[in-house]
Amino acid sequence: MTTPFKKIGEVLVSMGYITPQTLDRAVEISQKAGKMIGQVLVENHFVTWNDIADALAAQYNLPRIQEIPANIPFDTVNSIPKNLIDNYRLIPYRKDGNTIWIATDNVLNYTQVIREIRFLTSLNAKIAVISTDTFETAYQYLFGSQVDTTGITISMEEIKQEEETKEEEVESEEAPAVKMAKTLIESGISQSASDIHIEPTHSGVNVRYRIDGILRKVTTYPKVMHASVVSRIKIMSGLDISEKRLPQDGKFFTKYSNEQYDFRVSTMPTIYGEKIVTRILKVSSSEQKISSLGFSEYNANRFEELIRYPYGIILLTGPTGSGKSTTLVAAINEIKDVTKNIITVEDPVEYNIDGVNQCQVNVEAGLTYARFLRAVLRQDPDVMMIGEIRDRETALLAIEASMTGHLVLSTLHTNDAPSAISRLLNLGIDPHMIGVALIGVVGQRLVRRLCNECKKETKPNDEILKVANTFYKDLKPIAYEAVGCHLCSEGYKGRTAINEIMMITPKIRETIYSGSSDYELRELARREGMRTMFEDGVEKILKGITSYEEVSRVVRSE
Repeated sequence: MTTPFKKIGEVLVSMGYITPQTLDRAVEISQKAGKMIGQVLVENHFVTWNDIADALAAQYNLPRIQEIPANIPFDTVNSIPKNLIDNYRLIPYRKDGNTIWIATDNVLNYTQVIREIRFLTSLNAKIAVISTDTFETAYQYLFGSQVDTTGITISMEEIKQEEETKEEEVESEEAPAVKMAKTLIESGISQSASDIHIEPTHSGVNVRYRIDGILRKVTTYPKVMHASVVSRIKIMSGLDISEKRLPQDGKFFTKYSNEQYDFRVSTMPTIYGEKIVTRILKVSSSEQKISSLGFSEYNANRFEELIRYPYGIILLTGPTGSGKSTTLVAAINEIKDVTKNIITVEDPVEYNIDGVNQCQVNVEAGLTYARFLRAVLRQDPDVMMIGEIRDRETALLAIEASMTGHLVLSTLHTNDAPSAISRLLNLGIDPHMIGVALIGVVGQRLVRRLCNECKKETKPNDEILKVANTFYKDLKPIAYEAVGCHLCSEGYKGRTAINEIMMITPKIRETIYSGSSDYELRELARREGMRTMFEDGVEKILKGITSYEEVSRVVRSE
């Protein structure tokens, strides 16, 4: 880059913003205080940040814009890696095909910024100048916090060095791969991602975060770095860095902002290299309560009735990431007291619960769910929480425990509450044992909450009205839809649960004994008082908590 002939102070003089005498005085203050000349001029009220921006635009012959457009599309902002945005003070504000417009108050290295954006994203960047106060306002508007200028920038020179990096060098804290892995992990935590997907393609490596249950592409990095990034994550996870042909599973722990995080790592070979998925689990002290989970009043009453039973087994069903563990913890918090011996067996322990004895499965050491449960039964438990029923042996032990005076809570991976019965039958459990031991099944999904700032009222469709006329006649027949604004980007912010609770009534117990189908069991459960997840979702639609599109995304309508 060629340095402009005139310095910023001289440009301000030539534009009539300051006098030569004012410039001399500012230079003297700048040298004594060790501050930039522009900062000194603004702090001493000789000029404004707008004046500085005008001068920078003239100095570097760049366009000058006064403000950032409102409602910048989410994919436009995410087109530029966050570490570049923070380190170079960039605001991506417009994207058209392969061209992206960038506003900045830091033009000193703008040609390098253009090159790095081109190298990392294949986009052609056009730079415009904004004032510093406009930048700060826009950054807070888009990201909700001050710029972290301590972020890591991996330059093109470092990326090129990666071609010569040996695997044993990826433990160095200064290695580009180490910086990249650290940035991806910390950014994932700060954005409340539940999973990080690192996916090699024919031309580069895509990074996606799962946020509020939805995968979002956040950046792309050069493929030349991928082998070293994979090796770094494998080293952190205790995996074999030389094994590239077979899938591997590992884990590691880290601290971020004084919080402990547990990372579960899975690698898988693809035609373009190894794909990595990392699940982020926050190991925190939990005070979760049922009232904070998003249960409707109807389902909250049914669930609280279940967990007050002195013995029996309660199952939570749903896919990975549907909030089953959080609901179990809330149940434990609700029933724990000094008169009860509560023991949990988990893989991993996601929440630290005061007053509860928590155990973590360690398959490598031979501590499986089944082996732990045998030991737990000798510990005089009142309540047992089992993280997941994965096999026949664990299922048998859980059911036997519930039939001998213990309350047992656990989870199963099924699509809905009634299909938990067929899942247990498929594991080889006798239907009479299921009928005697089981007291209730809770099906659960998580849906995104509508942003209260931008959600828009809309007309409910026939499916919503049909359910509303059956269960929710006291609610206004109004639905809401997602719009998107600077606070939420896509119209949603946070998540809540939708549930269905099948209580094992005498009629349902007889149906289990007779071996009825999932459909027959489901219809009977509805007649016996179960509101399906879709029906529960409709209540949240009518209350403006979520949208029809969101409920339909996770469950089928009736």
